[in-house]
Amino acid sequence: MKTKVNKIDIMNKLLHDNLVQILKNLNKRIHIKLYALVYDNKQTLVETIRIKKAVPNGENSASASQDALQTIMNVYAEIKIDSKHAGKTYDDIKKYVNQIWYKQHHQNDATNGEKLTMSLPDIEGRQILNLENHINDNRMLYVNQIPFYTGKSTYSVVYILEMRNIEHETRQLFYKKPEISFLRMLLDYFFRDFFAITNSAVKINNDDSISRKYNEDGIQFNRRITRLFFGKIQNYLQNHTKFDEFGVEFDHKQRNEYYVNSLLEKMDDISALTYENASPFGSILFMNKDVITQPSIIRFTVKFTKEDRIGLEDAKRIRKLLELTNVDKDLYLIADEKEVYGLGEVNWNMQKGELALRLDFTGLSKYNLVLVQTETELVSGGKLFVEDEKKVYRSDLNLIEMKLVSVSFKNPRLGEEGYSSEKLIQLLKNTFWQNHTNDDQIKHKVERLDQVVRKAREQKHGTMVVITEALTAKHELHQLSKQSTLIEPGIINPEYIKYLTAIDGAIYFDTDGLCHAIGVILDGIAKEDIGDASRGARYNSAYRYLYKLKEDEQKKCVIVIISEDGMVDLIPESEHEDMLLALVEEIIDMINEEAPDSNKLKEKEDLLLQSKIVDFDWLFNIAEVYSDNENYERAIQFFEYGIKQADKSYILPRYYNLLGNCYHYKGDYKKAIQVYELAIKASDNDKRTHVYMGNTGSSYFSLALQLKDAKEKFENKFNKAIEWLSQAIELSTTLSFKPSVRNYNYRGRCYTELSDIEKNPNKKNQLLKYAIEDYSQAITIDPKNKIYYWNRYCVYNRLSQEKECIEDLIQAEYLEHKDSYISELSSLLEKKHPDFITESVEFYNNLSRQKEGPPQLVELIAEYQAKVEISKQAEAAAGKAPDLDESEK
Repeated sequence: MKTKVNKIDIMNKLLHDNLVQILKNLNKRIHIKLYALVYDNKQTLVETIRIKKAVPNGENSASASQDALQTIMNVYAEIKIDSKHAGKTYDDIKKYVNQIWYKQHHQNDATNGEKLTMSLPDIEGRQILNLENHINDNRMLYVNQIPFYTGKSTYSVVYILEMRNIEHETRQLFYKKPEISFLRMLLDYFFRDFFAITNSAVKINNDDSISRKYNEDGIQFNRRITRLFFGKIQNYLQNHTKFDEFGVEFDHKQRNEYYVNSLLEKMDDISALTYENASPFGSILFMNKDVITQPSIIRFTVKFTKEDRIGLEDAKRIRKLLELTNVDKDLYLIADEKEVYGLGEVNWNMQKGELALRLDFTGLSKYNLVLVQTETELVSGGKLFVEDEKKVYRSDLNLIEMKLVSVSFKNPRLGEEGYSSEKLIQLLKNTFWQNHTNDDQIKHKVERLDQVVRKAREQKHGTMVVITEALTAKHELHQLSKQSTLIEPGIINPEYIKYLTAIDGAIYFDTDGLCHAIGVILDGIAKEDIGDASRGARYNSAYRYLYKLKEDEQKKCVIVIISEDGMVDLIPESEHEDMLLALVEEIIDMINEEAPDSNKLKEKEDLLLQSKIVDFDWLFNIAEVYSDNENYERAIQFFEYGIKQADKSYILPRYYNLLGNCYHYKGDYKKAIQVYELAIKASDNDKRTHVYMGNTGSSYFSLALQLKDAKEKFENKFNKAIEWLSQAIELSTTLSFKPSVRNYNYRGRCYTELSDIEKNPNKKNQLLKYAIEDYSQAITIDPKNKIYYWNRYCVYNRLSQEKECIEDLIQAEYLEHKDSYISELSSLLEKKHPDFITESVEFYNNLSRQKEGPPQLVELIAEYQAKVEISKQAEAAAGKAPDLDESEK
């Protein structure tokens, strides 16, 4: 892509690549698309660019593709935001995305029924989202800007970031409580604090690099932001008692105390210690000291005296005390931002919005920071109690836990080690009930299976949960009876799941949530492309079993693999960017092989064509490779699915043009014309537009010939072809760039064909003259193409201009031998006077001074030259004087 602003493409690539690395380190499933709006110093929008992950192609290993879009409206259409209210300035766009966009587009969360507990005030303090609203998409938008200096000009580059595959809790915090959203803080600091700012702008170095403020890579940056985030949390704990005392801070400001506070280091020290060779598990509940001292809120089992409270820096003592905690029994170490007060539980009924943050240790150097709140459950029937002669109506409280961030060996993570209930539920629906997602019975089944998996995760030694349809379960367990413990199918109390999974093997359920067997040893056929050598036996046996079922009459199956280290894998793996990109690369490589395995290739392609999240550009990349290999039918399939996937996104005109070429070569000229016209509409490059116009004209010409063969009305199509070809020629003439020789040739052919059906002699001759002019122009541009000489010969022949006919035939045959050229030339020369033949021989001799023509032409010319000599000798012998011009007489 050639950008208007010098080196802005370098800026975009470096920013995109670093941002991808940083976000992928948080969660590998995060998929981003970036838009750059480039404003000059007068705040005029001068360029709009789409940036996203590219498919490596041969030597081109570019990590990001950059496409120039026509207008900012293309961006709004792609990310589905309201162009009427979004505005065009940075402040307008940012305000819209932060405060309006999610409200308009995220009313109900179909994948997670938990109600939001927070409402967001606008700038004037009005509530713009109530407690009944939910977030309904797995994507988020974020806006920020970077000042950019290039040459002698400074630009403001506004970046609109679209992130997909973001989990429910992360989305909630990002919009509802941005001041405690780790992801928002990370993004704010990235745009403000990652690249070095020199003289108030980012500058490209001489080696096309950008200096980083702290010379960090993505991992180091993430760790620094984690430390700052924990520093911010420590500051909150020190200065706030109520959760609702927070404001709505959409921009995380840099504060010195975040750097000074050391809560993260203290938690790291505790998590790195074992106790009697056991990894750390347990929880610390953090609250403000003024809240902790209220006896109505905290009920201490063990309370230290004020002098004996344990400082958070005393890692060994706290690690030992963690053994006393039990999160299931709501028993925690109670601490403020500095010290532990004792062991106790919270009277959640009295908590009433007090700030509570829990740190759960989940293994060696692993812990989660969780926000804990209560919410009254709105039920139709509560209970009326009389206490101390007072009537009290009681309804249940829900304990809402929102994970702010996970830390694993000092690295932050978003999500639950690759697992969440949201992912499992979606996978179950996609696998077993793709067309019945709104059925209440199915919803109940899915929730039951999710509960089974959540309880199975409590098994510390790891296990597997297998879920199939009832008939599959019955058939499979009959075959696996010797390597499993079969039970009568039935509902299992979720509390017993962790005990039933204590033995080796998987626990086997059907889609109704009925358990069929425990201790199941799965089997399958080992294959070279199935599994992962870096993973354990449990993971690989699950994959082999899944593929065995898949090959056996396409039986459906979902397997949850819970490892000893707490990692959870869902297979078949949910689609994500990296997985699909790798699949695209494999497909392109296989297409380019000399003899690809057609069955394996089709299997991979079908997987991609069934994906609902694959990037349309990647499908176009595959289509282009197929087109280059002249497999137009398969190319069309990928182009068409890509266009469907693109929805309202801006599609590069070159892709429409390539699809048009495929339709043209397949003989579907009507469809070719349709997509060529889409290319013209989408194009803002005159040189390319003139190509698309020419292609439209050539397809109209071919369509006219097709209709002519079918004895249908075709004259109008020839005229449409002339119209489009003329526009292309006029565009090239007006803008003074080299015209396409093909456009002149095709227009000449249109005039020739129209002359054949024109009955008026004058009009017929005029059409033939137009044709000659176009063929002559084509020959001027490309004098070494025999076709143009042949085409012009055909017109001269219609006009009975024999001298011109012979010269064009000689020229065509001279360039490349063809039997038809020799045949036509011989027929013409056969009837001609010796002097006429002599002129033709001289015309050839002039050509042959550079090099000799094909042997057939040399032989023909020699033959007629000999005939002329014989004729002259005969005339001389008869005493006949040669003909003289009037001037010689």
